[in-house]
Amino acid sequence: MNIKIHKITAGPFQENGYIVHGENTRHCLLIDPGDKPELYIQTIEENDLKPLAIINTHGHLDHIHAIQPIKDHFSIPFYIHENEKMFIDHYPSGCVMYGMTPNKTPEVDQWLTNETEIKIGEYNIAVIHTPGHTPGGVCYRFNGDMFAGDTLFKGSIGRTDLPGGDYNTLMNSLSKLIDELPCEMHVHSGHGPSTTMQEELVSNPFLAELQ
Repeated sequence: MNIKIHKITAGPFQENGYIVHGENTRHCLLIDPGDKPELYIQTIEENDLKPLAIINTHGHLDHIHAIQPIKDHFSIPFYIHENEKMFIDHYPSGCVMYGMTPNKTPEVDQWLTNETEIKIGEYNIAVIHTPGHTPGGVCYRFNGDMFAGDTLFKGSIGRTDLPGGDYNTLMNSLSKLIDELPCEMHVHSGHGPSTTMQEELVSNPFLAELQ
């Protein structure tokens, strides 16, 4: 299924969240809604979309701040890997640390474990486990588009110096992406511009180490 993508960049960390839907359906999914829940709600309602769920690549503060207000507005479930629980639990204290007013802590409806695919409505979404930036980090693939969270950026990779991060683990995850994904794969990251695997294989110094 080809998808249309609405990208919303918001908050002090300028995090990218996404609303995606098939070309021939109004049902949509939200990926990593990090801040300004009103922008997500406005975009969904202006485009006459019907949200099915929120799916997150990981649980860092800048990726989950908008989740509960959106859940409350649309009454939709929230999916995230079980190894991200520590970030959900520490969400309120993280907000205080960064001078942010916390929303309600996100309520998780579905903890992912070892799934390689999840089905939500008419969407069959490939789940690629990519720990390293966080212990339960994943990427979501919709045919030719992958939502990488903070695993892979244009020209860089996610930080591994934060709690739960591990450089060698992340490099192993990136090696898996190189092996499994076609060069033409579009990569939509949690920060910065989108890219392709081909571009990163040529220009990203971290991926160069793995080839």
